[in-house]
Amino acid sequence: MRVSTIALCAAALFVTCAGSPALAQDKSFKEMIAGAWIVTAVKDVSTTGESRNAWNGPVTGQITFGRTGRFTQILVGPTVSSMKGDDPRKPDALIVAQYGSYTVDEAGKKINAKIEGASFSPRINTNTSWTVEGSGDKLTLVGAARKDNLGTFAPRLEVKRP
Repeated sequence: MRVSTIALCAAALFVTCAGSPALAQDKSFKEMIAGAWIVTAVKDVSTTGESRNAWNGPVTGQITFGRTGRFTQILVGPTVSSMKGDDPRKPDALIVAQYGSYTVDEAGKKINAKIEGASFSPRINTNTSWTVEGSGDKLTLVGAARKDNLGTFAPRLEVKRP
């Protein structure tokens, strides 16, 4: 009888402590973003606030933030008939592919990355960042401002957990 009373008291104490804010800790920002994210939409937002689709259709892809501080990103637009060819190393769609290392700003919910390799060579050995909006299994990654042939814009990647 005494052993079961001690076991019951220990179980009650465990349940009480498990719900205690002092013992239950939230994940850090880095832990929250770690892992694979499926890209569900990409919008380029100009400095004037105009949203445009420079991809000429839906974009698919994935971005992964590894627990060791490494990231990979690949975005693939719709097939472009004028880009088609027989060489599988030459894409037939608009592509952004890059990888490198990253750190996080916990307080600012910001990801800072060093691009080490990219499908667009001028980005190699450059820095970029994403400010994270939202929480849980759906986020928006707001990229640092950049320029293309249409002007300055900030990419907004909407992502979700697979």
